[in-house]
Amino acid sequence: MLLSFMVAVIVMASLDGSAAGWLNASDALVAVGLGTAMFVMLVKCRLDINLALYLLLIYLIGYCFFRNWIFAAHLSVISQQTAPLYESYMNRIPNLKLTPDIIASVQNIILTYQTAIWGSMHIAAAFFGFLLFNRTSTLKYPVRFIRLPYPLVYGMILAIGMFLYPATRVIGTNLLICMSMLYLIQGTAVLSFVWGGFFAKARLLRTMLIMAIILNYPVMILIALIGVLDVWFNFRKLTFKEEIHESHIN
Repeated sequence: MLLSFMVAVIVMASLDGSAAGWLNASDALVAVGLGTAMFVMLVKCRLDINLALYLLLIYLIGYCFFRNWIFAAHLSVISQQTAPLYESYMNRIPNLKLTPDIIASVQNIILTYQTAIWGSMHIAAAFFGFLLFNRTSTLKYPVRFIRLPYPLVYGMILAIGMFLYPATRVIGTNLLICMSMLYLIQGTAVLSFVWGGFFAKARLLRTMLIMAIILNYPVMILIALIGVLDVWFNFRKLTFKEEIHESHIN
């Protein structure tokens, strides 16, 4: 099935023949296809969601920078080719009030922060896919125990340093957004550990909380910050509990 999908994508890209066609094929095969396959294999074989998310982040960041290097001469052209699409949206939905300046600004943001967009969305999709798998699988991994590998902190510090330096600010911003998605997941795990039992009974409050998090960026940033602080303060005391469990007579 996977081989058929790969062949179909390559054939479609060959028939199209344009840079946009090969770019879409690369995204579908290398980023989505191989990235998802690697993530699923790690989760099923190792049963380690922490390692799977960590390696998926490294893989996606590497792919995005490789993608920008290979298609550097074509990305701006492809972005300009999407202008008629936005203009059609302007004609269909006048209430959007998309002026040419706004369209140009949106295109520039998408072009500049492709790594952040790709990385964060793919990580979020992989995590939600894992949650669905976790609900139906007999081997369930407790999401509230998610704790990312410590070396990710060094990457976060490097990204912050690159963000503060003007010459590397764009790269630093892309890296920060990608890593923040992982720490958002860890922060959510901390909240689930503390209040998961209560919200499991109050489904309406749980739904309202999820909607508030999705629609409120400051809340998402706060939860991601909780995930970062958990690295040092270990709010759940997971290491201590693991040591007790290993030394227990049973």
